[in-house]
Amino acid sequence: MEQDNLFTGWLWEMFKEYVRKIRRTASHGAPEVSEMKEKYQEIFNEASIKILVEEKVGMIVIFNDLESRTTAELAGLMEKEQLMAYLAKTYGRGKYKINLYHGMTFVATHNFKVEEESLPEHWREIVARNKAAEEKTNPWQR
Repeated sequence: MEQDNLFTGWLWEMFKEYVRKIRRTASHGAPEVSEMKEKYQEIFNEASIKILVEEKVGMIVIFNDLESRTTAELAGLMEKEQLMAYLAKTYGRGKYKINLYHGMTFVATHNFKVEEESLPEHWREIVARNKAAEEKTNPWQR
């Protein structure tokens, strides 16, 4: 991924606070932006995202998994407009949550909403398939 694109957009905004926290020391305080960027470059390929969709079931809100990716696979989706176009095309209208992880550590979450009324909710088909597949493979659900 191009160096310039790495420090722009929604993903860098999600990573900033995490990188600031892990680089902070008692003796030196908060790190300089250059130190934060250096650490971000180190962990960028180790990080991943999970895209979830909000589904209201009665009075309860459920977040269903749609997709997981490494952050290195996000080339072309670093700017919010690119990500929103991807969500609209791939999943349709809906409220999406993106969770960011560094290894097993939860880093941050950010919500995105695709509001175009003319778009179908493709995500419903994906969620139904995922739930059906899970029921077949999970012996505890019988």
